[in-house]
Amino acid sequence: MNADTKMNIERDFEIIYNEFRLQLYKHIFGIIGERSGSLSATEYFSAEVVYLLGNPTVTEFADYLNISSPNAAYKVRSLIEKGYLVKTQTDDKRSYRLSVTDKFTKYYHKEDSYGTYITKMLEERLNDEELEYVSRIFRRYIEQINIEKKKED
Repeated sequence: MNADTKMNIERDFEIIYNEFRLQLYKHIFGIIGERSGSLSATEYFSAEVVYLLGNPTVTEFADYLNISSPNAAYKVRSLIEKGYLVKTQTDDKRSYRLSVTDKFTKYYHKEDSYGTYITKMLEERLNDEELEYVSRIFRRYIEQINIEKKKED
């Protein structure tokens, strides 16, 4: 890859990534609002990590975020008290799995996700051949993410 292409990819990716983040934060702050029992941004992100990890234990949650067990336990307890998480004892009864509640999923709006928004935007601007190319690039990127995850394990 020549230097100009590399520079363009890096610059363009940063622009896209920054816009994704800005839109995500706008969406989250629009959701959490300033009402009683609402989640703080940190609480929202903590509950979302539980959701995205797929029912982790408290230890897995803490390890993933690289936070102390007491800090993780505090976050989990707060989210349980507010009704956004539940703990379910594992079959071996040695630990608990965390999961989000319907109250959180109402916040999360998965059916109205940013991915859906981006897909609609791309469909309006690209032809079928270009969309297929984007799909192939995304799949290659996901393959690379999975390779990197396996290296970490």
